Amino acid sequence: MWIKRAKFCPVCQGGLELSSVGGRKRLRCVVCGCVLYENPASAAAAVILDKRRRVLLIRRDIAPFEGLWALPAGYQEIDEDPRQAAVREALEETGLEIQAGALIDLLYIPDDPRKPANLAVFLCSVVAGELCPGDDAREVAWFALDALPADMGFDNRERILLPLHRDPGRFGLG
Repeated sequence: MWIKRAKFCPVCQGGLELSSVGGRKRLRCVVCGCVLYENPASAAAAVILDKRRRVLLIRRDIAPFEGLWALPAGYQEIDEDPRQAAVREALEETGLEIQAGALIDLLYIPDDPRKPANLAVFLCSVVAGELCPGDDAREVAWFALDALPADMGFDNRERILLPLHRDPGRFGLG
């Protein structure tokens, strides 16, 4: 992770040393005292369902999980809220403009190979656009919730889609 590679303070460019802060070992600037905290990233995912309750997945074209199916998702930019991030990522990866509805889950993802993340998962519907892979997707396709592909990344199947299929009422789908 970036913090383990950090050598200089982002505030004053002073040197860093490991010290105990709040009962944890953290990098602290020897000049200004700035502490570098390791925090999870913020990310958002779009569960886009059509009228037949099929979910839209992308086949990733980049690492991690290159070549595997996943929900349209990505990191939140500094100037957007999680809902806006889900809408932006869906457009970039699928070519579709979506409406992000209910927040259906907030997951802590400790095992993302890049960095742990808090993932806001939104139930979404298509507003406009033409389905086409873009950005970091090589393919996009609709799947029935009871016929999801076996080759999925990010635990999307187990953590999000199978619970949605088993108990749609929990997610407001009655």
